[in-house]
Amino acid sequence: MKSKKLLISLGLAAVLVVAFALPACNGGPTEEFWYTPEGEKISFDITTIGSQYGDIGLMVVEDLQDFGLDVTHEILDATTFLEYLYLPNEGEMEAAIYAEDPSPDPWNDWIWGELADPLDYGYLWNPAWYDNDYYDQLHLDNYVAPNLSAKQEILFEMQEILNEDVPMHWLVRDEFIAVHRTDNWGGWYNEMGGYVSWINEWSIREATQLGDETQLRIGLLALMPNMNHEPDVLFYTNVGCLYLMLVYENLWFYPKIGEDLGAAYDFVPKLATDCVVTYEDDGTGGTNQVWTIDLREGVKWHDYDTSGKNFSADDVIYTMQYIHGHWNNNKPMNWTAVEENDWEPLPEHVLVEKINDHQVEWRFIEGYHQNEGFFPSIYLWDAFAPEHVFNAEGAPDDPLSWTGNYTGTGPYKFKEFVADDYLLLERFDDYWGKDVPEVGLPEPEQVLFKLYGDSGPMFLAMEAGDIDASEASAPPAKYDAYVANPDLEVEVVKDLSVYYLVFNLHPTAGYEPLQDKVLRQAIAYAIDEQDIVDIARGGFAEVAYSWMYNESPNFNPDLTMRDYDPTAAETLLLDAGYTKHA
Repeated sequence: MKSKKLLISLGLAAVLVVAFALPACNGGPTEEFWYTPEGEKISFDITTIGSQYGDIGLMVVEDLQDFGLDVTHEILDATTFLEYLYLPNEGEMEAAIYAEDPSPDPWNDWIWGELADPLDYGYLWNPAWYDNDYYDQLHLDNYVAPNLSAKQEILFEMQEILNEDVPMHWLVRDEFIAVHRTDNWGGWYNEMGGYVSWINEWSIREATQLGDETQLRIGLLALMPNMNHEPDVLFYTNVGCLYLMLVYENLWFYPKIGEDLGAAYDFVPKLATDCVVTYEDDGTGGTNQVWTIDLREGVKWHDYDTSGKNFSADDVIYTMQYIHGHWNNNKPMNWTAVEENDWEPLPEHVLVEKINDHQVEWRFIEGYHQNEGFFPSIYLWDAFAPEHVFNAEGAPDDPLSWTGNYTGTGPYKFKEFVADDYLLLERFDDYWGKDVPEVGLPEPEQVLFKLYGDSGPMFLAMEAGDIDASEASAPPAKYDAYVANPDLEVEVVKDLSVYYLVFNLHPTAGYEPLQDKVLRQAIAYAIDEQDIVDIARGGFAEVAYSWMYNESPNFNPDLTMRDYDPTAAETLLLDAGYTKHA
């Protein structure tokens, strides 16, 4: 089925190429453009980086040009693009196309902050410069929803607001073409986002040896300057997240979700083995919510031979106070004190207390109680660092800048890193999981993360046998050839990525006509997303309508679906006083 769709798509692409190459008959049609009610011609740029983003950008621009908007396409290098994307007040980009990986709820709580107050906690993370106080409050309410039904109601309303205001327009969500070699390793676990991603460490942990090779080699798209324990840097790449999971470790595992999105709520013990939630009077008429966390005993740090140190409550407290960022409402913070301190969080504002070496208590103050239906989701992300290393005499004042001592508790320990080239991990044979049947000791003696700046060379390396699998989805154009290759196995699953068109709404640096949501709504109707699915993505995608995946129970089915409808777009503009003429 996929191969047939791909052939149809390639055929359509060829027809388009021919059509655009033909000379215009009778001098060509008269060009008519849309003008604002004030008489200004609507003219703006859509900026992308290259590869699939550029392909999608080209199709979006052509659709909008066909509709009568004077839109051009600009391609930037990735570094410059991302600097501009998250600094929209600079005004270098009027509109842009990019993609994010929301992931299943509750892991996707973070993504809604991408459109939160740009002048406060959302600053540098709001590419639209969208500012809506009511949306901001819902964003905060979502973190502390008392139950899953309340959470769903909040998420439904957030989707309605964004669907009405259109600070960004969602385009498509990919399917993931996962490819691995069949000669050295088996046991790949393929879930949403492919064999290895920021939510999937299972392929590495459960890889099975098929031959004599003892090194598992995985290609990743990331150019990393260092591997310091900087969560805010490492979170932005799959290699960084895998590094935090395999070398340092989190309090619990990302569950295996497969097709069951509800499994994302499961508690799968890792460094924490259990938790109990109780409530206490806070002494001011309110209630503290108390999470009592039992920590796993007998967990050795990688430097145990020289330090004699096991993971303990001291590591949890130190990491939460000095390593983890504070700006997340899933964290046990005294937010009242933070506000009184002019919103400058201090280590003592983290409400964590040591009960004994293997038990801690977190306190969430009134208004910030956590949903008991799942462990506070931020601790799926945050890995724990060794207090005895980071807080030792002579250690740098900023522990996150310390290069050279990468001591964790995970199944692999740091061996070697070459910037922008590779990261080599070596198995830690004293790993606590070796004695836990449901965890175990991984078979690969080494894991090589080979780093690439582009997917083209990465897939050539796989074809040559230089890597065993990759974090990236294979190009749709290679699908049939890979299926026919006896050295490769191909499995298609849903991807994590959602592509979107975002508008720069900064009041002074943005493009003024795009401030009108009617124009943005019309633009949404004027884009043929199904064409992007069929041609730019070779049939390996679906139309997207939200950060929430279409199959999620938290996806609002009552949204106004702005599928391709140029007539509806034209009606919107004419009713609002826009005109179209040469």
